[in-house]
Amino acid sequence: MTAPARPVFAFVLASLALTGCSLRGLSGPSRNEVLAQLQNEANQMKTGGEQMDPKLRVKVTWTVDGIDLVEQPGDSAHPWKGTVRFKILSTMHDADGSETNDLIRKNFTYVYDAEGKKWLFQSSTTPAK
Repeated sequence: MTAPARPVFAFVLASLALTGCSLRGLSGPSRNEVLAQLQNEANQMKTGGEQMDPKLRVKVTWTVDGIDLVEQPGDSAHPWKGTVRFKILSTMHDADGSETNDLIRKNFTYVYDAEGKKWLFQSSTTPAK
């Protein structure tokens, strides 16, 4: 390689290396990264949902039934959509000592905000039993 070609070759190699590093940033977070964040959202929701006043004699147990992720390639602002599915079991203790159980299935929909790098709550639905 000639002496003048070396700096050009070095520049091209450096440019390719930098471009390769920044491609990851342009493509957004990986499926595993957004899944971990959505699982964290689900855990926070579970913790909040299970906090009940003991005077009400109601125990509520939230169980994550599933987390669904859908990539949205055409939407760079919201590249991922996610749904957290819960089974919510409430147990009520009556004054006579009997228990009443009620099972509710609830879905919570989110979109991933690429700019804020966080999940945004969209809606909640209760599917048919």
